[in-house]
Amino acid sequence: MVEREVKEIKKKRKRSGFWRYFFLTFKEGKYILYKYLVTAVLFSIVTILSNLLGVQELTYLNAFLAINAFSSLISFGISSGINVLLNQNIGSKYKVRKFAKIGFELNLIVAGIFLIVLVAFPRFIMETITGFVPDSYEFYYVMCFYFLLCSMAYYFQATLRELKIFKAGFYCEILPILVTIVGMLVLYLTGGMHLLAIAIVYLCSGFVSAGMGYYNLLKNHIIAIDFKKVEPIRLSRKQYGIIFSNLAIEFLWQVGCFVTSVLLLRVSDAFFNTYSYLETVLDIFNGVLFAFLCITCIRITRSLGRNQFSKAYMHAKYSIIACIVIWAFYMIASLILIYPIALGVNDAYFDVMFVAVPCYAFIHLFRFLSWNFSSYILRLGGKSRAMLVMEIFGLIMNIVLLLIIDFIPSNMFLIYFLIALPDIITLPIAFIIFKRKKWMANINDDPSMLKNKVKCIIFDFDDTLYYDVDWSFWQKICENFFEEHFSYLSKEKRKELRKKYEKLGSLSDTLGRMCYELEGSPEPWLKYRDSLPMQPEEREGKAVSMKELGKCKEQGNLYIVSNSRLVDIKRTSKFYGIDLDLFKKVFTNEYTEQVGTKEDIYLKIMQEEGLCADEILVVGNNYKSDLKPAKNLKMNYCKVKDGFTFEEIMG
Repeated sequence: MVEREVKEIKKKRKRSGFWRYFFLTFKEGKYILYKYLVTAVLFSIVTILSNLLGVQELTYLNAFLAINAFSSLISFGISSGINVLLNQNIGSKYKVRKFAKIGFELNLIVAGIFLIVLVAFPRFIMETITGFVPDSYEFYYVMCFYFLLCSMAYYFQATLRELKIFKAGFYCEILPILVTIVGMLVLYLTGGMHLLAIAIVYLCSGFVSAGMGYYNLLKNHIIAIDFKKVEPIRLSRKQYGIIFSNLAIEFLWQVGCFVTSVLLLRVSDAFFNTYSYLETVLDIFNGVLFAFLCITCIRITRSLGRNQFSKAYMHAKYSIIACIVIWAFYMIASLILIYPIALGVNDAYFDVMFVAVPCYAFIHLFRFLSWNFSSYILRLGGKSRAMLVMEIFGLIMNIVLLLIIDFIPSNMFLIYFLIALPDIITLPIAFIIFKRKKWMANINDDPSMLKNKVKCIIFDFDDTLYYDVDWSFWQKICENFFEEHFSYLSKEKRKELRKKYEKLGSLSDTLGRMCYELEGSPEPWLKYRDSLPMQPEEREGKAVSMKELGKCKEQGNLYIVSNSRLVDIKRTSKFYGIDLDLFKKVFTNEYTEQVGTKEDIYLKIMQEEGLCADEILVVGNNYKSDLKPAKNLKMNYCKVKDGFTFEEIMG
C-alpha cells in the first residue's frame, strides 16, 4: 500500500515537473514567439506592397528573394555548428567571443563565395535557373549585396538567440522589416514604385539588420571585429567537422524541401496548392515548436559543457513529450482554423481540405519528432554524422519518388504517406541513437583540442607573468647605457652591432651579450643594472592570477624561460606575489654565453620532459624572442598581452 502511494506521488511530481518546465520554457522564449507572430503579419504587408508591381517585375523580385533564401541557409547552418562550440564553453567569455568571431568569419567567407558566383554569372542564374530574362541587371547587382548583408544579419541574430539575448534579437529582426514597409510605402505614395528603388529599400533594411545585430553583440562584448588585423581561423579537425556537417545538413534539408514541392506540383495543382496553403497558414506552429526547442537546446548544450549529462538527458526527454503536446494542439487548431479560412479564400479547397488536413497533420507528427531527435538533439554533442547520413537517405528517397511519381496512383493519402516515409523510416534509428546516449559526448573531450594535448607549459617572464608596465623608462635607460658605454665605437659600428643582435631580442636582452663579445665580460652592464632601484613605473604593473597559474599547473609541469637574470626574477616575483614554487625550473640568461636563443632551452625542456613538440605550449608577449623559436620547433604557442587566463591560452 505504501509502495503504491510512493509511486503515485512520484508520478504526480514527474507530471508537475514536466508542465512547469513546459510553461517556463515558453515564458523564457516569449520573444521568439513574438518574432513569429509579428513577422508573419509584417511579411504579409510586404507581400501586399510587392504585389503593386507589374507581373514581370514581381516575378523578378520573387525570383531573387527565392535565391536570397540561401543566405539564411548559410547563416543557420554555420551558426548551428558554432553554437554547439559556443554553448558548451559558455563559462569562458574568451571562448564565447572566439567562437562567435570565428562563426562570423566563416559565414562571411562562405557568403562571399556565393556573392562572387552571383555577380560573375548573372545571366546563367536568372535566365537558365529561374527562366526569367530581365531588361536590366541593376536591380540584380544591388540585391546581390543585400544577399551578403542578410547572411551577416542572420548570423548575428542566431548568435544573439543562442546567447539568450532574446529581446535585442527580436528588435534586430522586426525593425528591418518595418524599414522595408516604410520605404515601400514612401515609394508607392511618391510614385517611385520600381525595381531599382525597391532594391535600395531592401539594401537599407539589410544595413539596419546587420548593423543592429553587430551593435548588440558589440555592446554585450561578444564580437569586436578588427578588420585591420587578420588572424588565421584556428579550429580542430573535429570542430571544423561540426560546423561544416551542420552546413551540409541544412543544405540537404533545403534541397529536400524543394524536391517535395516539385513532387507535389508533378502530381497535380490541387495537391501543390493545398500543401503550399497549409504550409503558409500553419507555419506559426512550426514557430511555436522552434521557440520551445531553441530554449531546450541551449539548456542541453550548456549542460553538456558542464558535464551534467543527467540534466541534459532530462531536458531532451521533456522536449520529446513537449513535441507531442504541441503537435496535439496543432492538430486541434488546424481543424478549427483551416476549414473556415479555406472556404473564405477559395471554396474549391473546401472538399480537398477534409483529406488534406489529416494527411498534413500526420506528416507533421513525424516532422516534429524528427526535427526534435535529428535536427536538434543528435547534433548538440557535436556528433552530426548520423544526422547527415539520415538527411542524405531522405533526400535520395525523395528524388527516387520524384522520378517514379508518374507511375504512382494520384491518391492523396498515398502521396502524403510517401512524403512522410523518410521520416517514418529514420525516426526509429534516431530514437535508438538517442537512447544509447552517445549524442551526449562532450565536445571538450575532443583529443585534438589544445587542452587535451598539452602536458607542459613554458612561460616568458617580463610582460607575461606580470604586465601593464610602462617600459618606456627602461628603454631610455638601455639606450643611454648603449650610447655612453660604447661611445668609443663609431656610429656605423654601433649601428652594425645593434643590427647583429636584433634577431636575438630587444636591446635590454642583448646588452650583456654585447659586452661579453667586445670586452670579454658582461659585468659593466650587470653592475650598471644592479645599481638601479626598482622604478616607480615598474611597480604599477599587475600579475597573472595565481588561480589561473594553478589551473595551468594541472595541465603538467610549468617552466619559466626568460632573458632576465634569476636575481631580477626573484625580486620582481616577490613584489608581485608570483609563486615560483609552481614552476619546475626557471631558465634565465646569466650572460655566460656569447650567443644563444630560447630555442635551445625549449629543445632541452622537450628532451627532459620526454614530450613531443605538440604536447608543449609556449606563452609569451614577444613573437621574435618567445614564440618564433617555439614555431621553429613545431610547438604550440600563444601570444598574450595585458595578462591572460587559462581559457585564453588554451583557446
